[in-house]
Amino acid sequence: KISRHHLLLEKLLENYLQLIYWTEKLNDNAPQFSEIYFAEVSEDAPVGLTVLQVTSTDDDSNSVISYAMLGQSEAVPFSIDFRTGWITVERILDREAQDHYVLKIHANDSVWSVSTDVTIIISDVNDNNPTFIDIFFTAVLTETNVEDVFVLQVLATDADLGLNSDILYIIDSPNEEFWINSSSGAIYTQQPLYLHHSNFKVFQFTVLAFDCGRVSHSSNATVEVRVEKVNHHPPVLWPIPSLIAIPSHLDYGHNGAITYHVAHDIPYSPVSVGKTSGLLTLVMELDFEKERMHQFHIKATDGGWISKTGMLNVTVLVVDINDNPPVFLLSEYIALVPENSEIGTVVLDAIATDMDSGQNAQIFYSLVAGHVGKFAINAENGTINTLDVFDFEMEQMFDLTVKASNTGRHALFSVAHVVIQVKDVNEFIPMFGKEEFHFSVLSNVPVGTQIGNVSAVDYDQGSKGQVFYLIFGNRKNQGFDIDTLSGKIYTSSSLRKQGSYEVVLNVLAKNSGVITGMDEDETLVHISVVDINEAPMFTSPCYDANVTEDSPPGASVITVSASDLDPILDWNHFFFSIEEGNTNLSFAIDPLSGVILVNSHLDRELWPVYNLTVAAIDNGSPPATGTTNVIVSVWDVNDNAPILISTEAQVMENQPEGTMVMRLNASDSDLPPNQGPFTYWLLNQSSSGAFLLTADGVLLTTKSLDRETISAYQCLAQGNFDNMGVQGGNRTCNMTIMGRPPYRCTTAALPLAATPAHSFWMSYT
Repeated sequence: KISRHHLLLEKLLENYLQLIYWTEKLNDNAPQFSEIYFAEVSEDAPVGLTVLQVTSTDDDSNSVISYAMLGQSEAVPFSIDFRTGWITVERILDREAQDHYVLKIHANDSVWSVSTDVTIIISDVNDNNPTFIDIFFTAVLTETNVEDVFVLQVLATDADLGLNSDILYIIDSPNEEFWINSSSGAIYTQQPLYLHHSNFKVFQFTVLAFDCGRVSHSSNATVEVRVEKVNHHPPVLWPIPSLIAIPSHLDYGHNGAITYHVAHDIPYSPVSVGKTSGLLTLVMELDFEKERMHQFHIKATDGGWISKTGMLNVTVLVVDINDNPPVFLLSEYIALVPENSEIGTVVLDAIATDMDSGQNAQIFYSLVAGHVGKFAINAENGTINTLDVFDFEMEQMFDLTVKASNTGRHALFSVAHVVIQVKDVNEFIPMFGKEEFHFSVLSNVPVGTQIGNVSAVDYDQGSKGQVFYLIFGNRKNQGFDIDTLSGKIYTSSSLRKQGSYEVVLNVLAKNSGVITGMDEDETLVHISVVDINEAPMFTSPCYDANVTEDSPPGASVITVSASDLDPILDWNHFFFSIEEGNTNLSFAIDPLSGVILVNSHLDRELWPVYNLTVAAIDNGSPPATGTTNVIVSVWDVNDNAPILISTEAQVMENQPEGTMVMRLNASDSDLPPNQGPFTYWLLNQSSSGAFLLTADGVLLTTKSLDRETISAYQCLAQGNFDNMGVQGGNRTCNMTIMGRPPYRCTTAALPLAATPAHSFWMSYT
């Protein structure tokens, strides 16, 4: 936009003129700030810290904007860079002195000037120590025979905010006589306090007050408690008359000498009388609260031979003094106030009593600590009222310290702790997040499977915000149920029906109590049940069977069975097969009946146990397979001959009769009772008669042997065993023994069933 034109004529020569023409753009647009500015800076921010940058725009292309902070006092601790608009900390900040600043920032493009407000909040740091209202606290306490007697309350304040201003109190170091309430600062006795040998005792200790900031600060005060005897300071009769009446006597001498005494017509008297002076003297402490008036008689007697007497009635009025503090009925009160209660709602009556009378018994109530801005107390009757409307979702509890003091010349006081709890009111109803929920589930899931979760929100807190869920209407018995508290939906019965189908449930969310129609919400839950081809299920996860190793092919071992619950006809037909563990194809299975048969020769000594994996495969697309394990144990039969174990022995010639040559041993691959014990004997006993074989296999000499006479012998032995009736148990053994001096007997390990006998060759030189 061209806003200004310039034309200049200059005379150059006599007949010539120079025309100069140019345009100049006018600054006709004011700067504009881009946003409303708000910042927060900590009060411990260092000088020079940049807080934020203000920026503005100008539609004029040739404008240069500068910034200034105008109309501010010199005390503002911030400055602004006139070119960039950066606001920086100029001086030390103190939130306790000023917690926020509103700066008026101007943007100027040499023609136009606009302004905006920049609000800077000063955030708190824990830079203040708690401060006691006094550095020295004193209290006078009479002897106590109970514990937890209130002594006094210390109070400290902290100029910081939040946790930085929350104060806790402790006794440093802890003692056995007193304890302090860490939140209120109220000091109580820990045990009864007695004075045994003195009229008073002074306790002095230090109380620390520290805040709850991340780096805690603290301060201390001294507490002095003077414990005195009960009623150590008796009331004083005031005013006391300066003159009292003394009976007169007109006689002289002994007849005129008068003596005085108190007539003992009352159990006790608080005064005594001077025997000759008639001066009344207080002899015991008076207590207005126990007895306000004492009456007694003074008797005057002269010294005559026959004495005369006179009587005087005396009344002593006890004048009350302020020697009793007000006492609350409770040391701690707990009250409830419903949320949203109107301002001025009565919370409770914190009532105290004073044993004194008259003006000394007049009590003045005040709030001295806690949330004093939220409540007010009637100074005359102690009624506490609300000054605000409370929201349970924002605040649930307040505490106050109530002080009750009398108005006597020397005022005494006591304090009580009041805890006020905001009672939740059911002001919100449960609300589902959406009108409908959609879930899907396979038809073969087990009962109790979780398929989804519905949830509703109730913005009440505590029990009023507890949401309960239930399924209602005629659709609630559709195989599903809902957890009352969590809203989790799970299966309650089998979902196996014909094909896939859909279930629609009506779910209700409500608060506790009866259904009124005003405090609940409803939603629809759509559940798609997806049918799938389920695998056949065997009646047992594992079968055990036994078969003897001599069973012929085709012998039945065991029958397995399975079932298929699919509703579709093609899916519930299946056949059996052996998938794994069928070594040497030893077994076969009938695909329709499930009968497992012996398929080939079995040999227990080679394969005693088979772990067969049997499958049931249906006709679905794709097919589903169920499996089970069949453990087949092969039982032993007596199908193996004993085998003689190789041994070696030596015998010397000229040995006496009965010398042992060797012990025969045999083994059998069968199991008991198809093996041992074995019985041995010699078949050629007549052969020279030089040896004897015992039944248990011990070979002995029957005479002394001479190598030079006979150098070799051949003995034929046979062995068998009692097979306890098992067929094929008898076996023979053949053995050859060769011997030379000294006789060396050798045997070869041969099957006992190979020959009917074993020959022993023995030779010697």
